[in-house]
Amino acid sequence: MCELVPADIPHVGNLLFAVPNGGWRGARAGAQMVYEGQVKGVADLILLYPSGGKSSLCLEMKVPKKKGSSAGTQKPHQIEWQALVEKYGSTYVVCHGLIEFIKAVCDYLQINSTKYIDEALNKYPLYR
Repeated sequence: MCELVPADIPHVGNLLFAVPNGGWRGARAGAQMVYEGQVKGVADLILLYPSGGKSSLCLEMKVPKKKGSSAGTQKPHQIEWQALVEKYGSTYVVCHGLIEFIKAVCDYLQINSTKYIDEALNKYPLYR
């Protein structure tokens, strides 16, 4: 089961996965990924579980925004992909760190996030 999903909600753990679209790759590896179907702009994490009338949850992970930096903002192709998946019934959320990720998943699954945020803060105290 995915470590990001707590053990008491196991019904979704294996349905959350990362999309290996980011990062630097050499020309050959990049060409291979395109050949295999890589799509520019796809979210970093996808939860293939219907909830609240939506078909899936797409999560774009960003670093916290810093004044004067473009880090933490979506690129145009990510915004286009967001519009496409929302048009066809998915929820798309941009998360700036672990706490926003927990809130987004819990909101989507319609469960209280307090317990999971507390657990994360105890496990990863740097997020306080």
